Amino acid sequence: MADLIPKDWMPDARMERIHVHWTAGRHAANATDRKSYHILIEGTGALVRGDRSIAANARGSGLPPASHTLNANTGAIGVSMCCMHQAEEHPFAGGAAPLLKLQWDTMVAVVAQLARRYAIPVTRATILTHAEVHATLGIPQRNKWDITRLAFDPSVVGAHPVGDRMRLEVAVALDALSPAPTPTLVPERLPRFRVQGVAPSTLTFRRNPAGEATGALPEGTLVERLAMSQQWWQVRTPRGFVGWVSSDFLVAVP
Repeated sequence: MADLIPKDWMPDARMERIHVHWTAGRHAANATDRKSYHILIEGTGALVRGDRSIAANARGSGLPPASHTLNANTGAIGVSMCCMHQAEEHPFAGGAAPLLKLQWDTMVAVVAQLARRYAIPVTRATILTHAEVHATLGIPQRNKWDITRLAFDPSVVGAHPVGDRMRLEVAVALDALSPAPTPTLVPERLPRFRVQGVAPSTLTFRRNPAGEATGALPEGTLVERLAMSQQWWQVRTPRGFVGWVSSDFLVAVP
């Protein structure tokens, strides 16, 4: 998968999360949108750079940040799809500019590229939609519902179901962006596996067997096995994170 974001849009900065929104506007970015978000995705799939640098949202930057999430902008990148003008949550109606599948697919590729660039793991607490912020981070968001419904797929309903679908697709996109490197000093590739059977939830990533949780691996994540301790396996993700998971949810990749 080709990179979509120009390198100069992604300056050096310590970033901790990616928040995904919709603008509640039309399919083109306006001045307010550009001031609020770092990257916008128009109805054509084109990317628009926001007025604020990603680095402005880094902790202690001293710069005016992109204010995309109420009281939760520090360390967070704001990505938004230009859509959902005049949309209604109950009963659901996509409005005059519904969220398009093209925008969703482009957003997944954008988030995957940002996650790789800033070493942000794919978990509910680090890559999430605006609608998940209150429940996940405990920061009230005035009943924001982006994203609890998908106009192109009405079967997916709710903040976490939509967010879990996003994270699954981002994890798959990361595999394409960052394939696990072949070791140069070892003659064979390490055994490889995919996470399978945990969706719509995620597989807990632990510091040691049955130990402290340090993250979560979505369905479809590709890993290499480094060691085994009964049903617990130590694995490495495509971006180099190492931890222990239950082998019950790993399927061998030929």
